[in-house]
Amino acid sequence: MSEVEVIYLGPDDSSAAIRERLKGVPGRRVVVVVPKNCPGLDSLVDLKLLARQVLASEKEVAIVTRDRELKELSRGVGFRTFSSVKSAQQAKWKVSPALHRDSAGILAERRLTGRPIPVPIQASTSGMGEAVVFSLAFVAMLVFVGLTLIVLVPSATVTLEPEAYPISSTFTVTASPDVDSVDFVSLRVPVRVVEMELVGSEQMPTTAVRDEPDAKAAGEVVFTNRRTQATTVLSDTIVTTSAGTTIRFRTIEPVTLPAAVGARGRAPIEAIEPGPSGNVPAFSINRVEGSMDRQVNVINVTPTEGGGMSQVRYVTNADKEQLRQSSLRQLREEGYDAFVAQLTGEEFLPPESLMTFVLSETYDKFPDEVADALGLHMRALVRGSVIDREDVEALGWRMLQLEVRDGFQLLTEEARYQVEEIGDVNYDGSLTFQFRADGVTWVEFDEADIREGVRGQSVSFAEEYLARHLSLVGEPSVQVSPEWWGRVPWLPFRIAVVVVSGQGGAK
Repeated sequence: MSEVEVIYLGPDDSSAAIRERLKGVPGRRVVVVVPKNCPGLDSLVDLKLLARQVLASEKEVAIVTRDRELKELSRGVGFRTFSSVKSAQQAKWKVSPALHRDSAGILAERRLTGRPIPVPIQASTSGMGEAVVFSLAFVAMLVFVGLTLIVLVPSATVTLEPEAYPISSTFTVTASPDVDSVDFVSLRVPVRVVEMELVGSEQMPTTAVRDEPDAKAAGEVVFTNRRTQATTVLSDTIVTTSAGTTIRFRTIEPVTLPAAVGARGRAPIEAIEPGPSGNVPAFSINRVEGSMDRQVNVINVTPTEGGGMSQVRYVTNADKEQLRQSSLRQLREEGYDAFVAQLTGEEFLPPESLMTFVLSETYDKFPDEVADALGLHMRALVRGSVIDREDVEALGWRMLQLEVRDGFQLLTEEARYQVEEIGDVNYDGSLTFQFRADGVTWVEFDEADIREGVRGQSVSFAEEYLARHLSLVGEPSVQVSPEWWGRVPWLPFRIAVVVVSGQGGAK
């Protein structure tokens, strides 16, 4: 097989420019790659002019295009067509049906089926009556209408399920505010940093408990006058014990002692400090504080009692830290909800990217202070990293394409993407994360070849042909409309090729 030359047309190449480029190619076999909407080959006239030059130069020319209409027109004038350069280079070129000229010197359409295309008969009216002319015209019209119905009315749908092969790729992506667009080489994507200042207050019960002095001890003392004059002991006069730790009491009511040495009077007392330390035995309170010490003596003839302890809650450093973390979480969640509400398009905000910076915090209680609850007022800055899902999916699609084997194609509808694990999050909002892309591939079919192989055939023959020539999971399906027609239409554009996957996706 001689080497195949390849000509890549530009989007602005004219018909004359294309023919001139073809003239300068030395090889005998030439593949012309036509881009979408190429003005130089967008009509049947352009193709016929190109075919005329090919016929004169004795070259073999094939057209590479994905444009269905251009493929049909190209085949109609005798060119072989392919969907890719690779398939054109690997194919064994069949000898193209001869291109021939009609009486006007213009290329006629390719006779693909070996059958002549019916041409309306030009009936001469010489020597015929008007009735004969009318009859022939009517017959010609019926033939034309019949052929039109035969060609255009039937349609067919070919459904194929090729063997599918799953592929996957897991890689580490870096999202950075310093990147403007997706970097497919270093696996980096842009990130948009958002931040918001929030204020919140929260209160929580204290958790620590301890015993604290509660009730004050109470009792009665007897005062003895040391003077000959009447002596009044006022309320709030302090009397104390003298042995061991000094326990202080105060009188609750005043008492007046008669004017005689040794005169006595009783007064109720209570401990200055609450707690069991105020419970003292009889005859232990024997001192009077202040100037009254020279005027009276004091003694408790009965013990004091009633002083006790009770359990109370108090603030600890652990309470402060717990309340601090709870407030941070609350502000973090509030910030996350606010950021998500502002997202546009396909943006997403990984919760792990959120960072919270405390600007101020004020507690309403101190450590060790007795309190049933602790309150905190906090002001904080919440910062997050917003990523465009289309960017990471484009990166995932590119990584999946690297896993596709030759002769296979990747199904767009079956691609799945997932952020698996967020790594380091930096102060500037950049972060790394593990990203997984899963996809499905199947053998690449040339739909033009499929239509060429089944057109004009019976349904059973077409299904047998497809099962024999293609690698499929199940049996191919060929449905013809109307059902009674029984044959695949001749015109390729009346044949729809539907490729489905096992998951229900269709191409």
